[in-house]
Amino acid sequence: MTDSADSIEEVLADEDKVAAHARANVVALLGELTERGCVEPWADLDEAYADDEWPGCLRFSFECPQGYEGDLVMPGVPLAVVKEAAADGRWALLHNDVSYGWADLVEELSGFDAARRTIWANRDLLVSELVRRGIPLQDADVDADPDASGDSWVTHTLAVNGQVVRVSVPDMAVGPGCSQEMYVDGHPYGWEAALEAICAAGAVDGG
Repeated sequence: MTDSADSIEEVLADEDKVAAHARANVVALLGELTERGCVEPWADLDEAYADDEWPGCLRFSFECPQGYEGDLVMPGVPLAVVKEAAADGRWALLHNDVSYGWADLVEELSGFDAARRTIWANRDLLVSELVRRGIPLQDADVDADPDASGDSWVTHTLAVNGQVVRVSVPDMAVGPGCSQEMYVDGHPYGWEAALEAICAAGAVDGG
């Protein structure tokens, strides 16, 4: 252990020190996630609060990737101690009620963020191609449905000429020349076939 038990207990005896360490540790985590390519990871540093279930820690509202808000329990002990802690150790991080070691949480969140950015890029590519083919989609016509989504895709509803079309957009690249399928109203299609299915649902000549 990097810090002696005595120095840790000294920190724990002072609520202000616990709070200061917890906030500094969250700032360090946000910085590391940003370095790994995550887009604007966020935590509410001002509204963090002590949790009786996790003494020596603060609970923060936390968001990574963007739009996926949850909570993070961060130990209020020196950063070196937290980084060395195992997932089943006293000073593990708790993200959405799941325990992690520092490196494992960074790895999981940065991978999840990258996957979601691929989904958003796929969605934007799909919408731009549908617009090019004559479907006048506006922002209000495209909506994500988190309740119908999974770990590796996000289902979107598209308002196509008054018809609602459901498209499950994956976290693998789609587009011309890509083998990755998308699901349109529950049926799998390659890129071109998916476009044709969406146009057909809205009775649009997609040529």
